[in-house]
Amino acid sequence: MGSKVVSFNPWIEGDFNFFQFTGLTPEVLKALEEAEAVIFPQTVLPELYYFVRRLGKPLFPNYDLRFVFPGKIGQYLLFRSLGLPCPSTVAVPRICALGPHPGTAEISFPSYPFVVKGNLGHEGHEVCLVENYSQWERVLGELRRWEASGRYGFLIQEYLPWEYDLRVIVIGSQRLFFWRKGRFLKNLVQAGEIVSCPDPDLQKKASQLTETLIRKTGFNLIAVDFLFVPEEGKALLNEINFVFGLRLLGGEERFRAYLQKAVEEFLGNV
Repeated sequence: MGSKVVSFNPWIEGDFNFFQFTGLTPEVLKALEEAEAVIFPQTVLPELYYFVRRLGKPLFPNYDLRFVFPGKIGQYLLFRSLGLPCPSTVAVPRICALGPHPGTAEISFPSYPFVVKGNLGHEGHEVCLVENYSQWERVLGELRRWEASGRYGFLIQEYLPWEYDLRVIVIGSQRLFFWRKGRFLKNLVQAGEIVSCPDPDLQKKASQLTETLIRKTGFNLIAVDFLFVPEEGKALLNEINFVFGLRLLGGEERFRAYLQKAVEEFLGNV
């Protein structure tokens, strides 16, 4: 793989290999300072990531904007900053934003049903469909419990009822498309099912949006989830998953093959 490749990814062998949560000893820091390229896992800590970026080392994956725009709130603001289409959303950093406080903007709630997403949830957790006021009262109580434990922020998002969604997995130059069908939550963890493409035109639009997102961010190891308004021919960015399940890909072995190819391509350009 070339000389002086440092890997913290247990599935990628470098010249120097470290546990991803190893202590940052003088040995580790010296290896990074002398490295010609660094390979990280998807769970890399932002402090270590930016230390290596500050050293000016080529690294994989590229997560520069992941840590600049963290959480669901960060992703929504990222989409807005890049001018990319996403569902109608209000980001709420603290429950106290619901008021009344001087200078607090009035929040216009969408019509029922609408979706509430915790800022730090994943795999469909901390995502609620709110169909009436009593359900909103229950969700608000849950949000208060999250906030009391230090889990701040949530999104209020329009509900798009089409029975399909799409996940596009990006691994280097590779693009893998997985349509899912279900009720409210369609990921496999929440009883969704994989189906064939129901609308090639919408898949083409999602593919184009994926390429635009990659071009504007540099991301090269992500799973992008799309929602759709089929009657209007719209594809909308829903969220980015930097750590994602491997069942859609066919398991760990297949993912490792995709990852190995992506890293080899990356190192070939270093």
